[in-house]
Amino acid sequence: MPLLPVIAMFLASIVSGLVFRALASLGFAYMSYVGIGQLIDSVDGYIKGLFSAIPPSVAAVLGMAKIDVAINIVIAAVIARLLLAGMDKVTGTITGLALLNKAGG
Repeated sequence: MPLLPVIAMFLASIVSGLVFRALASLGFAYMSYVGIGQLIDSVDGYIKGLFSAIPPSVAAVLGMAKIDVAINIVIAAVIARLLLAGMDKVTGTITGLALLNKAGG
């Protein structure tokens, strides 16, 4: 049996698997990015809508207490957590933070 066709079939099977895995990872990453972006935008709009309904004196107190900064920090933390979870799912690796979370720490 000639060796060249066997090697070609072997390499074709490896390359097709790698290409499929890379395209699947890119598709998952894009869909996650778009979905999370829309979710965060809708939550941000909802929160801003709630703040527009409060009286000006309460808004001034909340502004001095920097509640808007606290809300932005919470939203950024949620985005970072989703990003780390998505990286774990796509790459199959366990990051340091994910390892602490899974160990109950």
